[in-house]
Amino acid sequence: MAHRYTILALLSFSTLINYLDRQALAVVVPELRRDLALSSRDYGEITTAFLIAYGAGQLLAGPLIDRLGAGWGLALFAAVWSLAALAHGLAQTAGHLLALRILLGLGEAGNWPAGVKSISERFSRSERAFSMGLFDAGSAIGAMLAPPLVATLTIVYGWRVAFLCTGVLGLLWLILWLGFMPREAPLPALSPGASWRMLRGRPFWGLVATRFLATPVWWFHVFWLPDYLGQARGFTLREIGVFAWVPFVTVDLGKLFGGRLSDYWILRGASVTRARKVVMGGGAVCMAAGLLVVDAHSSFAALAWVSLATFGFGMWSANILALHADLFASRGIATAVGGTTAAASLGGAIFTWLTGRLVDTEGYGLVFALAGTAALLGFAVLWFTIRDEAAA
Repeated sequence: MAHRYTILALLSFSTLINYLDRQALAVVVPELRRDLALSSRDYGEITTAFLIAYGAGQLLAGPLIDRLGAGWGLALFAAVWSLAALAHGLAQTAGHLLALRILLGLGEAGNWPAGVKSISERFSRSERAFSMGLFDAGSAIGAMLAPPLVATLTIVYGWRVAFLCTGVLGLLWLILWLGFMPREAPLPALSPGASWRMLRGRPFWGLVATRFLATPVWWFHVFWLPDYLGQARGFTLREIGVFAWVPFVTVDLGKLFGGRLSDYWILRGASVTRARKVVMGGGAVCMAAGLLVVDAHSSFAALAWVSLATFGFGMWSANILALHADLFASRGIATAVGGTTAAASLGGAIFTWLTGRLVDTEGYGLVFALAGTAALLGFAVLWFTIRDEAAA
């Protein structure tokens, strides 16, 4: 059986590729505006379609992964999203892109339920947040690598080749996963009655509401930061490739710092849930830096505020994933993660749909203001709905 840290490394790499595939579109938007006559409204609708499919896919992926096990479940979904990513290079119209983003969203939905389930089965409570941070760090590394990698491939070979390359990378990862993935038999899934009790409970709905409100802050930066730098700050595609990765370094630093901090407090005897929530509160305050971006006196100052906001989201992300493992039984955790991630995707879909319209009519000021306050509202919900509970 593969060592648990080998599994963790592969899970982090799957998350990296997952985000590289989804972020590639944001990087090449300036090219697509010209080649496919893509408008901000079109782009908003395409990203909204991805998020709706991603959210709907979570409702399928969670229960399916609980039944198949994390190993085979992740293999299935990784194959779907990698083929969809590769096919983006064949798109001829905005409609083609929209259909392919739907397929990509359905496939990528399996990554987090499978990853959280696998980690919850291998790491103790005092190790979970940092392990979740390492797993989730792949998302920011993928988003960080996408601007320079995809921009370079696009400049040299064209945007179609860039999509083909990211899709092939996912298929290569799948070969590795099939060689090292856990081979143990999956645990019996929760009975319908136990599953219903979990899904109607206060912890589940508290996490649903919290993720619905706060996660759109991350989606906004993933999908719209390159466009903001190009339209509002005058960055060229080459400059986007040089600078747009910085906020994604800080989000990973936030995940590692926030995960280690709450795990440390738990080792020192702190309440598990309170330790997670306090760190997430600090992350929400950092995310409020979005309020200062648009009025920043220079492009570098704007990037600094964005980087502080993404650092805060990193603190938030590692701990909210760990909360799922703290609050729910392993044999039903993928279903719980699928449900709360579906809510997060719905929030992201609404926010990115709204962003596409606000950017065309009002510019980025109001959008950054909304992003700067959303996490504070999410934290208020979290604090009052999630109590210190033992794993089922």
